[in-house]
Amino acid sequence: MPSTRREFLAGSLGLAGALVTAGCIGDSPGGDTESPTDTPTEPKGSPSETEAPPPASAERTVGGDDVAVFDIVTEKAVTYQSIMGSGGVVAPEGRQFVVASVRSDAELETDAFSLDAGGESWAAVDPGDEGAQNYAVAGHEGGIVGSPELGGGDPPRYVAFELDSPLDAEEPRIVLERGGESAEWSLPDDARETLAASAPSFELDSLDAPESVQQGESMQVELTATNTSETDGRFLAAVYWPTELIADDDESHLIEESVDAGESVTASLTIDTEYTTGEDGPVTLRVAGYVSAEREITVENTSTPA
Repeated sequence: MPSTRREFLAGSLGLAGALVTAGCIGDSPGGDTESPTDTPTEPKGSPSETEAPPPASAERTVGGDDVAVFDIVTEKAVTYQSIMGSGGVVAPEGRQFVVASVRSDAELETDAFSLDAGGESWAAVDPGDEGAQNYAVAGHEGGIVGSPELGGGDPPRYVAFELDSPLDAEEPRIVLERGGESAEWSLPDDARETLAASAPSFELDSLDAPESVQQGESMQVELTATNTSETDGRFLAAVYWPTELIADDDESHLIEESVDAGESVTASLTIDTEYTTGEDGPVTLRVAGYVSAEREITVENTSTPA
């Protein structure tokens, strides 16, 4: 397995969408390619030494150390980016996520955090399982609180919680207990409103892909989905394609697009097949997220790339 993974790259989307790609190799429309042994670079938008500090209102002193919890969001479904893995989308029915950035010089543990609301408490989680270690969830980077350090400097980490959806509860707040003391951070108004709101639902209308492909050729895939709910929402899905020649996981292509209630979205993507498999035969194209599907595609004329 290669020692590094490609970061999310901007891609192309048919009929006004947004597409991001993650995983083993580079196949962005601009032609940027990163070999499996390249040294990883800090993802675009990652914290740096020159980034703006968290607001003073986010800082608390707990257990003798200063801790800031900020940029708190609620999402009905989340994307995640993984090191040694492809990342993808988590969109469990009847569930939702609260995610926040955390900055402190202290060593913090994940299980010291909880989300409390309406007399109930939820432990911190790290969504997603396509990879060895997550780098980012819902755009919050740096790895989960308590995980091994990722990169240099002193970037913030993230903390995430999976809750029931919708959840209309009083005083939702993130709680940290440490050294016999506790601190709380209330969810902002927009995060509380999303927490109590209904989630959109989507139905897969079509998934068009070829029955066979010559390895090394670009493969065209088109997906159409409809928002079947009465709620405007964000469509999220990951399209996975095998890369057996350089890794034992699949490369993900992430689709993200706002879709009004009752409307449809079509995503067109181009998938590089150079590293798919070492033997002629069928492989599986997978879709996961708000919609799920599988297609068996025969790969022909396989060879190990130089």
